[in-house]
Amino acid sequence: MNNTISEKDTFISLLEANVRMMPKERSIVAGKIVQILDEFVFVEVGLKSEGRISKTEFKNCSNEIEIGQEIKVYIEKLEDRSGAVKLSYEKVALELAWQKCENSQSNNSNVEGVIIGKVNKGGFAVNIDNILAFLPGSQLDIRQVKDPTTMYRIKQEFRVLKLDRPQGNIVVSRRAVIEESRKEARNNLLSDIKEGVIFEGIVKNITHYGAFVDLGDIDGLLHITDICWDKITHPTEKLTLGEKIKVVVTRFNAETQRVSLGMKQLLENPWKDMDQKFLVGQKYQGLIKELSDHGIIVELAPNIRGLVYLNEISWQRKDVNDFRNIFQIEDTCEVMVLSIDTVKHRLSLSIKKCVENPWNSLLEQYPVNTEVKATVNTILDFGLLVNVINSDNTLNELSVLVPAIEINWEENPKEALKSFKVGDEINGIILDANLEKEKIKISIKRLEEKKSRKTIARFIQSGTPITCTILKTITNGLLVNTIDGNIKGLIKKYDLSMHADQQSLDRFTIGDRIDAKAISFNKIDKILNLSVRALEISDEKRAIARFGSSSSGASLGDILGPAMEEYNNK
Repeated sequence: MNNTISEKDTFISLLEANVRMMPKERSIVAGKIVQILDEFVFVEVGLKSEGRISKTEFKNCSNEIEIGQEIKVYIEKLEDRSGAVKLSYEKVALELAWQKCENSQSNNSNVEGVIIGKVNKGGFAVNIDNILAFLPGSQLDIRQVKDPTTMYRIKQEFRVLKLDRPQGNIVVSRRAVIEESRKEARNNLLSDIKEGVIFEGIVKNITHYGAFVDLGDIDGLLHITDICWDKITHPTEKLTLGEKIKVVVTRFNAETQRVSLGMKQLLENPWKDMDQKFLVGQKYQGLIKELSDHGIIVELAPNIRGLVYLNEISWQRKDVNDFRNIFQIEDTCEVMVLSIDTVKHRLSLSIKKCVENPWNSLLEQYPVNTEVKATVNTILDFGLLVNVINSDNTLNELSVLVPAIEINWEENPKEALKSFKVGDEINGIILDANLEKEKIKISIKRLEEKKSRKTIARFIQSGTPITCTILKTITNGLLVNTIDGNIKGLIKKYDLSMHADQQSLDRFTIGDRIDAKAISFNKIDKILNLSVRALEISDEKRAIARFGSSSSGASLGDILGPAMEEYNNK
């Protein structure tokens, strides 16, 4: 019984193995041609009957088929309506192509194909062993291709992105293959990149701050300051898109894989030994290259340019404000070298220092504390700009400042400015000077004070009577203005008379004239102290000395009578 069971199991196993080995539908098997008729070719594939293939499927065969020839066939159906096995010779290649694409997708490998044309979907048709796949336009290349037709009919590799066999759809990418290849080449290139290595690249993109250069499998940045030694405002002045250039690696960051490039580093630095080629303080001829908001750019030698700052263009303020109309690009001009920075490649120049400093000349002619005449040319919020009148009665072109606070002692500075207009002539004194800052100040009030002090000293020393006009009555006396010298004065109530009954303020009105004697000067309040009392006492002493004395028996009336008569006659 056990033998019977064992034989049964063996039979079942052999049967199952035989079934597994039998050809299946939609599979490729090896067969042998057993008969060739007018319409069909019969092939033995190990089934209960031969399979048949339409003879038209062999029309593209390179060799004539013959009985006994072994071929690979595709089983479409094991049994058709007539009970025959339906085979296909053409579908073998198609099935192998599908299998290749499926394996490529699962293994993430590439397949070979040929771009045969453009399709309406915005992409291209690719023939992969007679299977048509779709190549989207975005997957053609890593950059925009101007003429895709140059890639037609060329066998190349593609990566299968999507595959739907029931629908017969395959989507492929050429870009993925290029990126992978580029990544591998990029890694190889990065391993060789270091500072100082020279490459030949193509200008890929140009921006306002520089250009991106394609080194083959990696892009590097060529900054605008590293394109050339001379200053440029935009890279397009030296580079064009697609141009092939030589560059050197100036900096490489292995972590970010950023490459900085330079062009000018391959050329000799014109700033080398600059301090020996051009000397500070010397004058040179240059060519004006640019008029900017900061000043004038002057070229002294090829690729050597310096800046004449605004304050170094002219000694005259009006010329500085109008320098764009005075100087023209490509004009030659003489400049003096002020400073040289060979590290930062900066050259500071001056045009005005090539001629004599007119501020020195003005100060030599009119030293500090010297009286000057000037004409107002501009009225500002903080003072007057004036032109000094030279000794030959001509106007000096330098604008000299009269600060508002230096106009007079009494008025508010802003109010004091209102009394002037352009063209007015003023008298002042050179207050101070700063030749480094090109500033000289004139004071009007200090000249008046200087003149007033001379007059005041004369008044006090001489003791002569001073005729004044009453300006104002105040609590302790009278404010007056001297007619001779226009000096403010104060007569205190006690000094209005030597007689107490005549010291009343009610006796005086504004505008009245009064004679008094100068007795002192208040430097703090800048006012002259006057006294009628002192003048009366002085007059009495002179009268007694001339016409008699109190000890001779003459009365004061007898003495003052003739004295007053003589004074009135005078």
